[in-house]
Amino acid sequence: MVFEIDPDKPDIPALARILSAMGLLSLLGSIIALLLAFSGYDWVNEIYAMAGAVGAFLLALVFVGQAKTLELLAVVSARLKSRFAIDALAKTAPGMSSSTAVTPSLTPPSQSFARPGAAKERIIHVPDEEARQQGFKVR
Repeated sequence: MVFEIDPDKPDIPALARILSAMGLLSLLGSIIALLLAFSGYDWVNEIYAMAGAVGAFLLALVFVGQAKTLELLAVVSARLKSRFAIDALAKTAPGMSSSTAVTPSLTPPSQSFARPGAAKERIIHVPDEEARQQGFKVR
């Protein structure tokens, strides 16, 4: 089913949700056109109504297929990003071989990695004479 809510999946792109809604509306339009084709009203042309029902059904299939494809692309993209992040982490980790890169051990990472929230220090070189003029002590 297209309208599933799975907390394990990443967010569904907005375009996929729009296409799913348009597919649902096209399916509803297909049902209405099919009902009009068999209604027997004088003002309804049965051939056009039946063709409209088939066309709306095919359009609904295209919309739902596109939406599902975009949804799966989001899942694949998230998995690829995490895979590349794990590979990059495994390549930069000291002492990690290729066998441990596939199945990392449960040891905590070394302290050589910077924490995501840690700010990096900036080292700015100021000439000694200029530092003395501004009142700083020169080491």
